[in-house]
Amino acid sequence: MPIVTGPRRGSVAKGLLGALGAIGLLLAIGLGVVLFITGGGGVIASPAGMVGGPIRVVGPAGDRVYLLTTQWRTYRPSPGTSRSSYTDLLTDVWAFDARDAKPVWRRRLSSDRRGVNMGRAVLGAQNEVLWVLTTTGLIGLALKDGAPVADVAAIEAANPPLRGVIPSEQRYYRFDGQGLAFTAADGRDWRMTGEGLKAVAAPRIARNLRDKPAPSAPGVTVPAYTAGGIGTYAFQARGLQLQKRWLGLLADAEVETFRKNQAIGGTDPENHPRSRLWWADRGSVREFLGPRATYSGFTPLPESPEFLYGGLLTDGRSSVPIMLFKPDGLLVLHRDKLGEGGRWRLTRVSGPNGKVAWTADLPLNAIDSVMPGEGSVLMHGYRDEEPTRRDRRPDPTPQLVAVDLATGRIGVYGFKVKATKPEDIPPSSTPSAIEPAPAAK
Repeated sequence: MPIVTGPRRGSVAKGLLGALGAIGLLLAIGLGVVLFITGGGGVIASPAGMVGGPIRVVGPAGDRVYLLTTQWRTYRPSPGTSRSSYTDLLTDVWAFDARDAKPVWRRRLSSDRRGVNMGRAVLGAQNEVLWVLTTTGLIGLALKDGAPVADVAAIEAANPPLRGVIPSEQRYYRFDGQGLAFTAADGRDWRMTGEGLKAVAAPRIARNLRDKPAPSAPGVTVPAYTAGGIGTYAFQARGLQLQKRWLGLLADAEVETFRKNQAIGGTDPENHPRSRLWWADRGSVREFLGPRATYSGFTPLPESPEFLYGGLLTDGRSSVPIMLFKPDGLLVLHRDKLGEGGRWRLTRVSGPNGKVAWTADLPLNAIDSVMPGEGSVLMHGYRDEEPTRRDRRPDPTPQLVAVDLATGRIGVYGFKVKATKPEDIPPSSTPSAIEPAPAAK
């Protein structure tokens, strides 16, 4: 009969300790993976994203850009603690210097626990007041420092017929060249006069693009056009129509067809990605349906380089390019390279030969609004930045970019920022100044 000898007690103890050690090692590795992916406990903030369009205002406070952002701030407790996680939605209004995109002030409007990212917008500026719609109603902020100067209660006190009928939904508001207007809950139309908080009954408010826009009044500024889903190409034009000439971007391979047809066709960047500046003489022929423009005498500008996916920069509201003076010139928006890794460049060219003054590399993968002005042009857009978690794709981070029209120097503010206290302005997540590339000789 075989004799089976049982294990000694020391061997059992050693085996048990080994098993416990292996389990502990696995738990430590799992905890390390969790901490690596989530960043551990503490406050985690999303990039501050713009809501609606920015607005550039020139007034006693200076040349500034105002915008509204929301930012999610999440608290995750460290493993093993009894605290609960939570998320706040921070809503801020910012003012930036239009020369270099540096923040001047920030006003915290709200911090909402489990907030909803709807019902907020910058409506426009009128007589040193920035009108903003929030989830709690209409408010007015001083352009100078962001101090509150108006709310629903104050407007009702100044206008008794509006008591209890000031709208809370954005679809009932309109901001045009005459300033702020709205349709009250009783169906009547009202307009803020800009004289204190006085409102007056208004004729029917234009609500769609077919309505004739109101003429612009002094002290009134509307927000910039935003491309939304249209994309960067909403800010590019093929050319500029002058009185007797046309100036624009053409691919060499297109010119013979346009010359033969005496007409300039639409852009085709997929088949003709490279283009340069050309002159053409404008004429007209009378046809059955009326006069038709003709083009002839196509001549390349001798100093113009070729541009990749190029277009003349516009503000998006029309196809008329932004024109510069002293010296006369235009801005060409173009790519540095094809593919997802490509970014946008801006080049200033001057006439009559298309000489390049400077080329600026924009920290932008996409552009959502363009705001031209005296001395600088500002753009709001997005830049792909490294994600905070390794299992995610690059973060499209909002950027406000200012380009000096004389030198091409760039100032930029990146909104991948920490969720700081209301009185603090966090530093930009993007380098604050970028020098332009030297012009080719």
